[in-house]
Order: sequence, then C-alpha cells, then structure tokens
Amino acid sequence: AVALSGKAFFDKAAAAKALAPHKLPAYFMDFETIQFGVPIWKGTRPYQQITFQFSMHRLSRTGKLTHESFLDLSGKDPSLAFAKALIEAAGNSGPIFVYNAGFESARIKELASRFPRLASGLRAILARIVDLLPVARSHYCHPAQEGSWSIKAVLPALCPDLNYASLDGVQDGGMAMTAFLEAVHANTSPLRKAEIERQLHAYCEMDTFALVRLWTAFSGTHLKVS
Repeated sequence: AVALSGKAFFDKAAAAKALAPHKLPAYFMDFETIQFGVPIWKGTRPYQQITFQFSMHRLSRTGKLTHESFLDLSGKDPSLAFAKALIEAAGNSGPIFVYNAGFESARIKELASRFPRLASGLRAILARIVDLLPVARSHYCHPAQEGSWSIKAVLPALCPDLNYASLDGVQDGGMAMTAFLEAVHANTSPLRKAEIERQLHAYCEMDTFALVRLWTAFSGTHLKVS
C-alpha cells in the first residue's frame, strides 16, 4: 500500500506502546566482525564471525548520552578482550537495543561458549537485548526504503540528517571488514593504521547513534540527542 500510494506509514502510538515497557537507562549496541576461510586464531572455526569492535551508547534517565567503544587492531584474537570490555560497558540493568538481534545474540552466545568464566556476564547481556527491527517492520514504512528493512534503508527516511556517505572511508560492514584486514597487515604503516582506526570508530559510533535516533522516533521520547 505504501509503494502504491507513495506515502509513508508510521503508527507512532503503536510503536511507542511496543517500547513503553523498556525504561531508561537504555543502551544501544552494535558489533563489527571479521571472518576467515582458514582460521588464523586458535579456537575459531572456518568462516566464524569473530567480533573485533563494538560501539555502545548509553542514554540516562535524564537524557544524557554517553559512548563507549572497543576496537582491537593488534592482529591477535580480539575475542576475550572484546567479551570483557562488553560486559563492563553494558552495565547491570536497562534494555540493550540492537537492530536485528539475531546477529549480536549469536556472537554473544559464541563468546559465552568459548569463555565459560565470562558466560554468566554475557548471558546477562543476552537477557536484556531488545530488537528495534520488529518495531520498524510492524509500525513504519517509507517508499524510499524500496522494500528493504536494513537500518541503512530505514534511516534516510526517518532521520535524513544522518548520512553514512558523509563518513570518511568506512561506510558499511563490508568496508569495515576490508579496513580491519588492511589495518592488521604487517605492511600497513602506523600512520595508515591510525587513520583506519579513526574511520572504524566513527563508523561504528554512527551505527549506535542511529539506534538512539530510531528509538527516540519510535518511542515518541522528546530528547534532543546529538
């Protein structure tokens, strides 16, 4: 119907109702991963998606937005350090919003399996995850999405001021993987590696800030986040 009419559909009341049970403080989480056909790190499988970066925004009850991140470009297996940093960044309570929860949930389960001593902390994160994708699918649609429910398709219509094309270098997950491989290569100069590190931080932070903006729009919360 949206495609035929050319008009956007947004049931603001229903979206807000869906998110109403999830109170502040809230967290907004996104991962970046790398995979190898032939594993280079002990304890990993062929084509396993290994987490090397996360971004985590936290929105307090008063509307204060803070940000934490993790990125390992050492070339060593980042998994253990990633898991420890994630548990620390996620705090002890409050919803953790993601977009397409299956991805982050699967990575956390894999980490819990690999590192039993951290399993309870990682499972506590799993229990708090709230997926914004079903909220978008059920209550929002814009012709500009062209049938796609990727966050990159939903955002331009809902938050036109957020533009991934404005980012320098890394603008999507595939580019993040390529950038990681270049950064950890032995022939990459320290200057280039530092540039890639900056680009990866900016990209992943944009991903979770986008989640904050989606949540703000869907929940009907009048917070000026920037």
